[in-house]
Amino acid sequence: MQAVQFLERVGGDSGKFEEMDAEAYAQSRGAELLPNPARRNRLTKNEMSETLDQAADLVDEALDPELSREQLVVKVKELSDLISGEEPDEDDEDAAGEDEPD
Repeated sequence: MQAVQFLERVGGDSGKFEEMDAEAYAQSRGAELLPNPARRNRLTKNEMSETLDQAADLVDEALDPELSREQLVVKVKELSDLISGEEPDEDDEDAAGEDEPD
């Protein structure tokens, strides 16, 4: 533990820290250990390129002047889901199919 090594270097009393685990040390300092955050999925260069291409396509589709307001909202939600990495809701997919002209 870094605290023990530091105290040994400067000649402090490292004995009380040697037997402590990280949680006990944090509590002695008035701190709380938090769990590690979930790692974000790291994309490869090809995956990132595909995602950017999909985003560009969705932006082009959303800029279509003939889209209704509802269709535009669906396109913007799809773009948001793509960028955030979330899977689209089934309701969103159903709504997208209902409003498209035949």
